[in-house]
Amino acid sequence: MKACIRAIIGLSVAVLMGSFVVAGSSSCTKSDTPSATVKTGGSTSVDKVMLALKQQFETDHPGTKIEYEGNGSGDGITNTRSGLYEIGHSSRELKADEKGVIAFAYAIDGIAMVVHKSNGLDSLTKQQIRDIYTGRIGNWSQVGGKDSPISVITRESGSGTRSGFADVIGLEKKGDPSTSLKVSEEATSTGAVQTKVGANPDAVGYMSFSDVDASKVRVVMVDGVAISAATLLDRSYPLQREFYMLTKEGAVLSPTARAFIDFVKSDAGGRIIESKGLLATKK
Repeated sequence: MKACIRAIIGLSVAVLMGSFVVAGSSSCTKSDTPSATVKTGGSTSVDKVMLALKQQFETDHPGTKIEYEGNGSGDGITNTRSGLYEIGHSSRELKADEKGVIAFAYAIDGIAMVVHKSNGLDSLTKQQIRDIYTGRIGNWSQVGGKDSPISVITRESGSGTRSGFADVIGLEKKGDPSTSLKVSEEATSTGAVQTKVGANPDAVGYMSFSDVDASKVRVVMVDGVAISAATLLDRSYPLQREFYMLTKEGAVLSPTARAFIDFVKSDAGGRIIESKGLLATKK
């Protein structure tokens, strides 16, 4: 592929210099001609790992660029299906009605429950979390904390993290009003959750474990289990989900897009994924 990319770059230079190239003189046929730029986007939770993956790929393949827009899993799915993105990103599984998109998992991530650094609470149960997010529990004293109302932070509708969290905790079940969310604020990204929780002593939120900054928030255990690579691997930590890359069903990907996907699935890609606090998977 590197030779193919070099041929394309050489062809572009020749055109700019006013040279004429006989058709077919390039070492790449039209169907093999790489797109130097691959447009991708979707889940904001994958931002850190995707930045590291794309930077290494671009270093290994000069002249290529992987563009990534962090705008939520819903947009990642929609824009992949429409063809706007060659590769989309989602931090939740596809829903039954989300046709025309192919997804494959490449990483396992934990969903961390975070509170303000001044909050001394050590652990919450899944039931307590469910009750907090449905409004049955509204004061920290009800779960062993201080006598203060809980400020409940959630992600926006369409967020893959919100969908994964709701599925695991048992929230937002269709036709079951008892599972509806009763929250104080919505945050439109993983970073926004951390900012809001870090600024509010009474707040609780959930976010991608790989994005947690321990200088800003505290992570509490769930059902007495601390989140870590080990507890994600042995599945003892209960709040976890997979990160997915998406392609449009039936689409012919550019060589650069195919090469990037292959890189993400490779051992080298796996090492980068795990360096960001995730577990690599090659489904």
